Amino acid sequence: MTDVFEEVEESLRQEKAAKLWKRTSPFLFGGVALIIGAVAVFEYVKFSRNQTIEASAKTFMTATNSLQSGDLAAAREALNGLAEGKGGYALVSGHLLAEVEGRLGGDPKAVAAHLDAVDEKDDGLLGDLARLKSAYVQADAVDLPTLETMVAPLLEGGGNTGALARELIAAKALSTGDVERARKEYQALTLELDAPQEMKRRVQQALVVLPQPEAAAEPAAAPEATGQAKP
Repeated sequence: MTDVFEEVEESLRQEKAAKLWKRTSPFLFGGVALIIGAVAVFEYVKFSRNQTIEASAKTFMTATNSLQSGDLAAAREALNGLAEGKGGYALVSGHLLAEVEGRLGGDPKAVAAHLDAVDEKDDGLLGDLARLKSAYVQADAVDLPTLETMVAPLLEGGGNTGALARELIAAKALSTGDVERARKEYQALTLELDAPQEMKRRVQQALVVLPQPEAAAEPAAAPEATGQAKP
């Protein structure tokens, strides 16, 4: 009877684990969106002080107003011009263009293209976030090794973007049935002392619902001697 209960419990764990990827993705995107929002405001304030880019500041404000009002076509038109340039406005506009493309129902590859363009222009925070978001967008369409290649620089760099990239790898591994790989990555994230509290909560939740590791098979007992020992 104990075995029956254990099988039922394991089945429930597997069912929860299978749903974890879909439940995790919105939180990952939400966390990155908050970071992007904060960075966008910072970039806007910093660059708007420079009179030489006053025209870009006005265009950017027009684009964000259109975005907030739901006029996605106008927002895309304004952002396209900014994204082709250089500097902070070009980088932030690339991020916003990816958002617009997604809201317009664009193909994930088209969304990722805007983010990849930002990543190519910047090797700082905005570039790292663009690489991370591009990986999120394409995660369902690529296999685990390809996804690992996408986020490898982030994993090497560490920090919050590295932790988010590792969480994405763990969730992808889980979605493909590689429970042990997922467990390894989630356990590594528990050692990230500076990880956001929300991430720590998600990681602990994931570890709870993961199926338990299979017990190692006990070695077979040595066969008993059938013959009598010679004197």
